[in-house]
Amino acid sequence: MTQAPYPSDPRPPYPSQAPIPADARDAAYRVLSAHAKTYPDLLPVEPQIQHLEPRDRALCHAIIRESVTRWITLRYIVSELAGRGFETIEPRMQAVLIGAAAQLLLLDRLPPHAVINESVEWAKQYIRPKAGGMTNAVLRKVSRTRGEILDTYTNQPNTIPLASGTALTLNDLTLPTDQLSQASTAYSIPKATINRWTKLYPDRVDQLVAHTLMHPPTLVYTEHWAEIVDQEDLEPHDSNTHRVYTGSRTHLTRLLDTHPSLRVQDPASSSVVQSIPEGDYKTIIDYCAGQGTKTRQLAERFPNATIIAMEIDSRRLDTLMDVFDGNRKVHVRHVDELAESVPNGADLILADVPCSNSGVLARRMEARYRPMTIQVGRIAQIQQDILSAVIPHLNPGGTLVYSTCSIEPEENQDQRDWIKQDPIFEFIEDHQILPSASPSDPASMYTDGSYASIFKKLK
Repeated sequence: MTQAPYPSDPRPPYPSQAPIPADARDAAYRVLSAHAKTYPDLLPVEPQIQHLEPRDRALCHAIIRESVTRWITLRYIVSELAGRGFETIEPRMQAVLIGAAAQLLLLDRLPPHAVINESVEWAKQYIRPKAGGMTNAVLRKVSRTRGEILDTYTNQPNTIPLASGTALTLNDLTLPTDQLSQASTAYSIPKATINRWTKLYPDRVDQLVAHTLMHPPTLVYTEHWAEIVDQEDLEPHDSNTHRVYTGSRTHLTRLLDTHPSLRVQDPASSSVVQSIPEGDYKTIIDYCAGQGTKTRQLAERFPNATIIAMEIDSRRLDTLMDVFDGNRKVHVRHVDELAESVPNGADLILADVPCSNSGVLARRMEARYRPMTIQVGRIAQIQQDILSAVIPHLNPGGTLVYSTCSIEPEENQDQRDWIKQDPIFEFIEDHQILPSASPSDPASMYTDGSYASIFKKLK
């Protein structure tokens, strides 16, 4: 690596004086340094890896994924072996210890000596020369802690569950003894979240917690089975409108280009649009359109409608513009342009609002550590503000669909009841999908969580 000052804020874009990451570990540790500064309020950070080979890019993403998903687990192990509280360790040191521990314990086929040596050199260069000594000492202990792989996880205090459904034995190290702390440390979920789900879903809490460890499969949605039934990389899923993709990313891109009806989408997501009642919708507002997945589904389901896909985030707006470039039926607009975009109102409004993401923590790993009760209290007001802004543009007789990827009642049923208080609305129905499958289950059982409620505006 070229000697250079470490950027004060490693989030892209990197300062001009910072070197381009030399390799996968360098890029990953920069992202983890950003996370260490803001934990538990983690935000998605894209690593600077465009110049790396595909194999190195995959390694970088794997390091970040395992580190973030198992932050509480790895923090506990590092603290025990370092002999000091994790909060007393500076952010960059936290990053290199967490990232290297993830490789030593959770990623197979990586030579321990290479992980340790490169991590020590990174600490010397980007923290200070003497930081290499502590890094070397702690990581050698971490390497010795890795024990045998067991077929299943049985809550033994000297084991941790793995995303594959197996378990890793920890040599000369045990997790906290009380049940709640052990579960929190083993699955890397805050104790407050486990307590909360225990009250809300007492019969499902174990499965919900275990689900967050899974590596989500790539699920493909289509209503045109005849075109793809013979594709060897598409395997059956429990949902009859989805299949599990098992091939390479390159082949997936080709497949999606060849079959425009195909798209990557989870059943919990597609169910929202599938649940919309049939109707003669001339104008549809897709508010908070995100990456445009539900927008595409709306366009397929209601081909005669004009769809206004609205977003507030500039990067997502750019994505939407690219996705629907040349599409005469879908118009991309900033949310500030709502009034002029639908001067005659809309017949259908889909408000797929920001939420805590508690139904998709296996995919949105950065969201798992935010204090859930505080988070949903803050976001619930934002959700109501969005509804208050968009509802006046719904025509009499029109349909309102409110949806989230949350499983928290404050963001779902409580908001449903808030809308029901308005006498201009007739409540039609709602449905909630809880995340399904655990690490030992086949990919065909995997589903995210979501919620949707449907209203009719009275004439």
